Amino acid sequence: MRAIGHHPQKMEARKLKEGEAAMAAGAKCKKTSLLGRWKPDWEAAAAEYERAATCFKVGKAYARAIDAYVGASEAHTQVEGQNYMAAKHLESAGFLARDLKEAAKAAQLYEQAAKFHEADGRRDNAAEAYCKAARVLEGADDARAAALLEEACALPDDEDEVGKLAAFVEVFKTAVALLLRTGQPGAAAPLLRQQAALHARLQQPHAVARCELSAVVALLAADDFQSARDGAAAAQMRGDGFAGSDEADAADALVGAFAAQSDEALAACVGGQTFTFLENQVTRAAKALTLRSAAVPLGMLGGSAAVAPEVAAAAAAAGGEGTGDFGELAPEDELDPDDLT
Repeated sequence: MRAIGHHPQKMEARKLKEGEAAMAAGAKCKKTSLLGRWKPDWEAAAAEYERAATCFKVGKAYARAIDAYVGASEAHTQVEGQNYMAAKHLESAGFLARDLKEAAKAAQLYEQAAKFHEADGRRDNAAEAYCKAARVLEGADDARAAALLEEACALPDDEDEVGKLAAFVEVFKTAVALLLRTGQPGAAAPLLRQQAALHARLQQPHAVARCELSAVVALLAADDFQSARDGAAAAQMRGDGFAGSDEADAADALVGAFAAQSDEALAACVGGQTFTFLENQVTRAAKALTLRSAAVPLGMLGGSAAVAPEVAAAAAAAGGEGTGDFGELAPEDELDPDDLT
């Protein structure tokens, strides 16, 4: 007796047929007629497109599933209060496009989803979607990926809820790691400084210190010695956690090694334990530094740590005159003018 079993090909063909029927039904729901519907039934259209997407996925017609998800998203945008579902369907479409190796299309879908989340004030969801778009573009369009990550990392500026602010820490970590992996340390450095400011808002001084040291590493890797030096000096003058830390000592030693043009001092510095506590990509960037990574202007050679007056003024304007826990002046941390020469 022959065993009775399922026939995958037949089932897939049946699901494809069901999917196409649902697509047609969805399109019909959007139309009006003099004898019947006076206005489009967007909720019914969304339901039909969602059913079509499920059928197409079962039938392994992933390109058509993308079309169905986009149709469902468009339908949801026509119904008040359903932008969240519109965004989630676009993310589902982006996921499928990613698996089909259609990087540009996937990124576009994720970015559209981010815009819907952002418009509704869901900044954390928006940032996550921007990061998904950037990851899809990694290796295909690194410059575009960097721009998307910058958008994601700008979102916490208007966020006040502590829980959501904390969630952005992972967004910054994702952004910095991707930028360093793709050889864009110059783009990673400002994000690290923004991340430091985020940690300051969360009252996490140790994380502030790690970000500031990481920014110094990124700037040196980007051949920007002066910004690395001045940025570290400015951070020393704020009261948010960098001054007096092991990371501050390491940053000073790192900048000093370049100013002194000492291979031995550089190797000893980046081989120190402090660098092992940084994110993996930052640690790799630090260990890859050589004296040729960043050119030192002639007037800054010899280990000088002098800070430009405009840097000191900017640090003071940024808030905090001393290096106590969060802005209060700590006597033991007061800067002596002789220490800046």
